[in-house]
Amino acid sequence: MTSPSKKPEDERKLFRMDWIVDTIGSEKRSDGTIDIVFKPDPAKYDEIFENGELYGYKDKFSDIIIPVTVLKSVIFKKGTPIYYHPLKEPDLCKYLREIKSELLDKWDKKYNINPKLKPIEEYLATIVGKDAKFVIIYVDMAGSTNLSSNVDPDTNVKINKIFLMQMARALDNCKGYVFKYVGDCVIGIFPAEDNFTSTCDNAIQSAILMCAVIEKVLNPIFEEKGIPTIGCHIGLDIGYVRIDTMGEENLGSNIDLIGRSMNVTAKIQGKAGFNDILLGRRIFELLHCSLQEGCEEVDLGDNWTIKDPDRDVIYQVYRYKNRLSNQ
Repeated sequence: MTSPSKKPEDERKLFRMDWIVDTIGSEKRSDGTIDIVFKPDPAKYDEIFENGELYGYKDKFSDIIIPVTVLKSVIFKKGTPIYYHPLKEPDLCKYLREIKSELLDKWDKKYNINPKLKPIEEYLATIVGKDAKFVIIYVDMAGSTNLSSNVDPDTNVKINKIFLMQMARALDNCKGYVFKYVGDCVIGIFPAEDNFTSTCDNAIQSAILMCAVIEKVLNPIFEEKGIPTIGCHIGLDIGYVRIDTMGEENLGSNIDLIGRSMNVTAKIQGKAGFNDILLGRRIFELLHCSLQEGCEEVDLGDNWTIKDPDRDVIYQVYRYKNRLSNQ
């Protein structure tokens, strides 16, 4: 029987597998093809033996053990992708070129935005009162004070609109959603119940894309127009939150996300430096190995006192260092 005090994350054990490709033998066939085999990446998994036979693989980061029998039953199904959730526009350099061209073409036009129901709100309305797992991302503008002090009010509003619009588009391209706008901050979410590991990868991709949009598109345009350049502060994590309606019915209410994961992600983002991408231990451990290689653990000092919900230690935070290369 499940204890009533147990958190939702204790009730489900989800896993991902990261693979390397190896060839079987070195001889090529006459038609030029070779045999290949997929193996669990030894950088992430330890082999576990029982009675002298391979029992399964232990994730070095999460300590989850995946039995071989489970892998055979759920992975090798014909036509079933393995945790792959492609971006809407996977060619990110092409994406940057297109939005830069669009911004330059529309620069002298007003950015009139008509309020509409955000796509995620329809989904959240169906799960009010329930707990759900999300990847959460906070991104706010760095340099907004300098901007507002050196441009006229109309230009300041215009830059804020452009920033929020482009951060929202980066989320959308990576299969995320805008949850809310707060000043010059965008709070984004990625529903993480299905294909959650690919969702974590996509969330980091959105953060990388946000930085690239600022560095390779917005700031070059701003410099050309004589406008101060900007940056961003980004924080990410994953966890369960409660979806509920907040406020007073007759005076205005809205659907909100309540829980530790929202608070921790906001605090992580608050520690991010200029054009910094910081992420919590929980999402770090779910990233693909190629993305983990771009991370380094961050020492946030004695003022960082957030406890890890799963371990009796201070919650680890990592910095994602790599950026989108020029192509």
